[in-house]
Amino acid sequence: MTDRHRPPHLYFDAQWYLLTASTFGRAPLIRADEDKRLFREVLQAKTRRFEMRLRAWVILDQHYHLLFQTPPRQQLRRFVTELHGASAHAFNTRAGMRGRVVWQNYWDTCIRTPQDWWARFNYIHSNPVKHGYVAHPGEWEFSSYRYFLRTRGQDWLDDCLNRAAEITGIAGDDF
Repeated sequence: MTDRHRPPHLYFDAQWYLLTASTFGRAPLIRADEDKRLFREVLQAKTRRFEMRLRAWVILDQHYHLLFQTPPRQQLRRFVTELHGASAHAFNTRAGMRGRVVWQNYWDTCIRTPQDWWARFNYIHSNPVKHGYVAHPGEWEFSSYRYFLRTRGQDWLDDCLNRAAEITGIAGDDF
């Protein structure tokens, strides 16, 4: 079966990807902290199930970003299908709604260089600031920034900003 997505998704084994997905109509369907926690739990379960190496993530009211590496037997499409299906079911069960469409689409970007990787890593962590949720990434509960702050420290995170010359905008994140 051919991929009808335009441009087509590129699926490679053991490849680093930035994955971005938006809610249907870009509505703030995951505004509640409890929904963000539900999504984080589903994400943790699915990354374990599919053996994805998740390195950075952020969950906002109407979209999320993930930076991860696929396993040698690549299953990106199935991973996204299960992630979106399980999280939509959890959101709708919590809201007492059946059949509500939660996810609209996703965009994936193959990471090609170390500079590209670090730019995406930094972009993910700065996203809550970009969208005006908080003044500093460490204030946002729903990202991997706090994990790195706790395990690597602020100096390491500050150094990460120097690893990419510029944090660039990501296509599809013009919310």
